Amino acid sequence: MMRQAGRSLPEYREIRAGRSFMELVHDPKLSAEVTLQPIRRFGMDAAVIFCDILVPAEAMGRSVSIVEGTGPIVEPPVRTRDDVESLNDFVPERDTAFLAEAMGLVRAELGDERAMIGFCGAPFTLASYMVEGRSSRNYERTKGMMLGEPETFARLMERIVDNSIPYLELQAEASADALQIFDSWGGALDEATWRTFIFPHVARLVEAAKGTGKPVILYVNNGGHLLEAMADTGADVLSLDWRVTAKDAIARVGDRCAFQGNLDPTILFSTPAVVKREVRHVIDSFAGAAGHIYNMGSGILPTTPLENTTAHWEEVLRDVTPGASA
Repeated sequence: MMRQAGRSLPEYREIRAGRSFMELVHDPKLSAEVTLQPIRRFGMDAAVIFCDILVPAEAMGRSVSIVEGTGPIVEPPVRTRDDVESLNDFVPERDTAFLAEAMGLVRAELGDERAMIGFCGAPFTLASYMVEGRSSRNYERTKGMMLGEPETFARLMERIVDNSIPYLELQAEASADALQIFDSWGGALDEATWRTFIFPHVARLVEAAKGTGKPVILYVNNGGHLLEAMADTGADVLSLDWRVTAKDAIARVGDRCAFQGNLDPTILFSTPAVVKREVRHVIDSFAGAAGHIYNMGSGILPTTPLENTTAHWEEVLRDVTPGASA
């Protein structure tokens, strides 16, 4: 479950009370605990390490805060070539050591029976947060830089990828079994623009991540029109949101990639019976794919009813032999 299933769990809310989101991220013991909570409750076979896609932006010298009701705030924003050049090249082993420590704690409890997924934000998503300073509906400043000052934009993307590569390498060394690249905002671009301005940087990041020997998953939210371009990056797995049908994805990509996805998270606001029916439909629809990792098509919502989340995992795991990995 993307965004860590724990964000909807009472045990997560108990830990979160009185603490900022970034406090959890920076505390290895709390980060590990939050990562493991949904595994203990539901028994899924992979843990997504609790972190945030903006950690590299913070390590590059920007202040990052998560404001309730607003979302991430990045200060000061990156608006000029001088701003881009002023960013730090960070040393992951020093500046994000808390992440490696958290992953070690998670691995100690998971053992070798379950997988752990590390991740980073895709360069366009990180760039948009850094340029806009917060979430955006239209990405006016980001697209303005991309189209009006393409060299400055390309340099920003280059700096982000330069720092994201060793950041992912740190996670691979800390025993991540797979690495996922999240592009929350890439779907805001048409295919021609994505191929021109974004593809080279994502492809470089994917290639470097694959160099760790770990499989690489690429997710572009609302990116159904980009499937062929996403496959061209060389990613091993394309993570799909719920707007893309399995039939369409398989027809367009074939066996070039496995798939991950793609239940609509709002289905979990229906009833347990409906949830189980829709989960089974997702699983069955990918039967002809080169490979399939069951996943939601976007982040679980914090107010999701617990009984529906429980029914969801009961259906996902019902065909699994007791005691075996899902």
